[in-house]
Amino acid sequence: MIFVCGLTYAQVEIRGTILSELTGKKPDAEIYIQELQTRHPGTIADSLGKFRLKNLEPNQKYVLKISAFGFPTQEFEVTTNNGITNELFVLKADCEFDAEKAESDWKNGTPKLLLFGSIAPIANTKADKRFERKYNIQYYDFGDSPPAMDCLKLYNERMFKLLDDKYGPQWRKKVRSDVEYLK
Repeated sequence: MIFVCGLTYAQVEIRGTILSELTGKKPDAEIYIQELQTRHPGTIADSLGKFRLKNLEPNQKYVLKISAFGFPTQEFEVTTNNGITNELFVLKADCEFDAEKAESDWKNGTPKLLLFGSIAPIANTKADKRFERKYNIQYYDFGDSPPAMDCLKLYNERMFKLLDDKYGPQWRKKVRSDVEYLK
């Protein structure tokens, strides 16, 4: 009987998938998951946004704290069953920059190409300044506090389409290589 109880306890787990509200896909960031009640050591989601927390108690409520760079830390309650509990977690992001902002900036004459940045941003060269003047666009570096990468992606991808529509693909040959999500 002890063996059966131990086996049942060992099979109780939470399997989760984490998606971005913005893209419907795994957030473009490393994702950390921590269970708050038991101080479970936590885990990191895989490349598909999937994770597992094992050796939990059946029919218990757990609070999961999920953190991803650029997203606010969010908490979710999950009640286990007698086996595997599958859950979908959708992370919300507060985007100052997204596809709609790109459209608005384009129409207002203040378009940008977003850079991830760092503590010491790379200064524009003379060629970068010529590019900005020619295509009426500004390189924008967030420094060491960028928003969620999903936000940058939505903004830049919309801006790339607007530039392609107006100038054709030739602008891509002269753009800085550190512009995020340029293929």
